[in-house]
Amino acid sequence: MVDYFNFFKSLIIISIITGALTLAATDPKKYRTIRILLLIIAGILLVVGLGGSILMSVSNVGSYRY
Repeated sequence: MVDYFNFFKSLIIISIITGALTLAATDPKKYRTIRILLLIIAGILLVVGLGGSILMSVSNVGSYRY
């Protein structure tokens, strides 16, 4: 369970880094389509990471074994 949660955390971190690098490193006027495409990919990774983290935390609530 922890491995899956770490995977979703790494997706969130990768998407934030990708978005920041896209905004910082590309010229908005020259590479407009590539910039939009990279931001869409970063957004998809962020949504998948956040959704997976929420689902893992919700599904983990009642699954503790004593």
